[in-house]
Amino acid sequence: MVSSEHTETLKKVIHTLGYADVDTFARVHAIRRLEKKISYCQSRVDFYEQRYGMDYAAFVSRVINREDPILGRFGTLEKEDDGSDWEDSLYFVQSFTDQLRAIE
Repeated sequence: MVSSEHTETLKKVIHTLGYADVDTFARVHAIRRLEKKISYCQSRVDFYEQRYGMDYAAFVSRVINREDPILGRFGTLEKEDDGSDWEDSLYFVQSFTDQLRAIE
């Protein structure tokens, strides 16, 4: 448990840093962290789109075709791993974006 003395010291430090209160400080830093996470996850999505030359929906619909001229160049395990990471990255971009919108 945090003592009231500790809480008051924290409030003073946050005020000294230029923030009105602890909530404002937390909100500003949560926004920054979410923006970094969105940027990282979006970079993963961009990587896979460039690597495979298509978006995730096209990848999923074509990945089962072993004769696909683009996807046939990649191994099965590679495509499975990439597909999983790609899907997760898309999910987290959306999830973090939703969270960001909720606190902005």
